[in-house]
Amino acid sequence: MKHKIYIPALACIGLLAASCQDDMENFPNKVFSPTVNPVSSILVQEGTTDAIGYVSAKMAKKESYDVNITFGVMADKVDAYNSIYSQEAELLPEGYYTIPQPTATITAGLVATDNVAVDFINLANLDMDKLYVLPVGIVSAPFATMDNDVTYFVIREAAIINVVADMTKTAATFKSAEAEAYQLSGLTQITVEALLYPQSFPNMLATVMGKEGYFLVRIGDAGIEPNQLQLATSNGNVTDEAWRFDTNKWTFLTFTYDTATGETKVYFDGVQKGSTQYGNFLSAIDWNSGTGPFTDGSNSYFYVGFAWNADRWFPGYMSELRVWNRVLTSDEINAPLHFYTVDADSEGLVAYWKLNEGAGNEFKDSANGYDLVCMPNDDKDVTRPGWVEVSLPEKSK
Repeated sequence: MKHKIYIPALACIGLLAASCQDDMENFPNKVFSPTVNPVSSILVQEGTTDAIGYVSAKMAKKESYDVNITFGVMADKVDAYNSIYSQEAELLPEGYYTIPQPTATITAGLVATDNVAVDFINLANLDMDKLYVLPVGIVSAPFATMDNDVTYFVIREAAIINVVADMTKTAATFKSAEAEAYQLSGLTQITVEALLYPQSFPNMLATVMGKEGYFLVRIGDAGIEPNQLQLATSNGNVTDEAWRFDTNKWTFLTFTYDTATGETKVYFDGVQKGSTQYGNFLSAIDWNSGTGPFTDGSNSYFYVGFAWNADRWFPGYMSELRVWNRVLTSDEINAPLHFYTVDADSEGLVAYWKLNEGAGNEFKDSANGYDLVCMPNDDKDVTRPGWVEVSLPEKSK
């Protein structure tokens, strides 16, 4: 009896599958841009005259014949770009771009065009006090286009920092499995610096960098505000109500500590916050450790954005992470452009992660090669870093 019940059910499933297959084969074809991010930046540095960008198209399904797709400038999309991204960009004027071969072919049996070049020319003659955009999209195709049919080429002056890492729900540790960060051992003085953009503080604790239960620069804790900086050590914690971050704002953090006296100072954007504090951690600091897994209870490794468990990720963007083996002076901290860049050969700079790679899951150390890697943690939803285009320092309006 059971077989008499199941055979019709299987037949129905087969009919449904066949029907679905027919629907998939018979739906109207469409074309679209395969680009995940519709914005592509053209950064103009001093001496830059030419640059190149690319567009392409895909179809939803294969055809038995060649399909021609033509690309062109979609000037009417400038307002859409400004509305979506809260910008005040102007359309890039004629004479600063060309599309030499605007028509591309999707060969029969395939679904994608080759890349179509968009050449940017005479860029040295642009007024770089302005922001420009060139929307390039599908202007001719035998099928209807989907909404994502345009790429916005944004032409702007290159800044000192053009991309930063989004550390939300991610973290990093040394790439090497061996303890090879020798210059992070025996630190009797330390300066930690970071350019930070916290977006919120959803967790009780968020980590900047360090080793849990030993010497850790973190934000929040039981009994203090979730946006308040704290030094947590194996011999007590140090904090101050003045060490509180604003959200949705770039802040350049400088934290100094002298193990001879426990003297602790914190600067936001070069200004000391609160009074000088004193900690009880009076031993040399050792942040030299090998790669550590992101597992609950981890406290013997050096991490950026992780301590004890994966709920302690930093909620926002990071850039310009530095470790010095000496206490920087106020004049050094406030040197021109110090918040955005320093010489990798600077005296006492023992680790320097710019976090400007723009792709991948590794952070290069410009000072001594102590590279970091972001590692996945399926249990705690730790993901790869995101990469965000910025323009820092921001121009005054």
